[in-house]
Amino acid sequence: MRIVLATQWFPPDTGGVSSHVRDLALKLVEKGHEVTVITRHGRGLEGVDTVWLRRGDYVRFPASLAGSGEVAKLLRELDPEVVHSHHAFTPIPLMTLATASSLEYPTILTNHSAYLNGYEHLLRALGSIALPIKALVSRADEIVAVSRAAAEFIQAFAPRRSVKVIPNGVDVEKFNPRGATPLRDTLASEFIVLFVGRLVWRKGLLQLVKAIALLDDINATLIVVGEGPLRWRAEVLAETLGVRDRTVFLGRVRDSELPGIYRSADVVVVPSVYGESFGIVALEAMASGRPVVASRVGGLSEVVVDGETGILVQPGSPRSIAEALLALHQDRSLARKLGLNARRIVVERYSWKRLLSKLLETYERLSAGHC
Repeated sequence: MRIVLATQWFPPDTGGVSSHVRDLALKLVEKGHEVTVITRHGRGLEGVDTVWLRRGDYVRFPASLAGSGEVAKLLRELDPEVVHSHHAFTPIPLMTLATASSLEYPTILTNHSAYLNGYEHLLRALGSIALPIKALVSRADEIVAVSRAAAEFIQAFAPRRSVKVIPNGVDVEKFNPRGATPLRDTLASEFIVLFVGRLVWRKGLLQLVKAIALLDDINATLIVVGEGPLRWRAEVLAETLGVRDRTVFLGRVRDSELPGIYRSADVVVVPSVYGESFGIVALEAMASGRPVVASRVGGLSEVVVDGETGILVQPGSPRSIAEALLALHQDRSLARKLGLNARRIVVERYSWKRLLSKLLETYERLSAGHC
């Protein structure tokens, strides 16, 4: 099939949307499909055709709605059998969706966001206020969400539409429990706690640093992978709380290094405070056979099964995180059981092989319906 993927974020960008579209593009190419990614300037991936848009190209919504402009020109040249936009609240995917719809190409929109879950009245009010986005989202032939939480959120902008849940996938061969554990060879620590993610407030790193400070009687080390504006605050906080010598900031690491880093950890913590639609980090950790301590927010509580693949904790609570870490440190058999269950469930439910087939079925159905 000739497939166009549209995304605001693509490598070298980090984050859930970027990694999802990256993996999806690569898996589709492996299957022999013709894939083109429409994205921002300076983004790209070896083996995947990429088209860059300038800022002036992707803010001209009137042209998109009329089926004209730079994106319309691109789509006519590519003549895709399906156009798949990722993330409903950024210009490039929305504009590509609008243009493709105007040109009568089959369209699918995947929502990767989940905010205000549990606040239905606010969600409905937001959907009513954001009428332009509501009009654009409604143009999609098919709306997909990566979790039930993300489905609930996008439904506020498309109240009369059904939303299919197709979760993110993970490469279960790349992320697996077998292989090198490089950090084990360099750290004199009996309990390695891992955080992977952008260093921004909503990811909850400060709460995790505070939790580590509560573990006075454990020889624990916190490994932080990722960059972001919160790094300096996290470093200052670790110094203030007396755990700077037990906190290692690795910064941004190569993608090829991540599997070994996950395997080096005793537990992976995803302490998001809010707005977590899915949690790819949790999925990668589970595929690596590691127990996960995660906040009970959004899609995280769908991915991590409390007491079966990890422990869910109160969002924003360092003490709740510390108690979960202490439980896993004291009961290593529990930690092993959670890790084994996590690996099994990921292989059964979240492998790319399984999820790619669902997406391809959707692509083919939409394409056939437009013939």
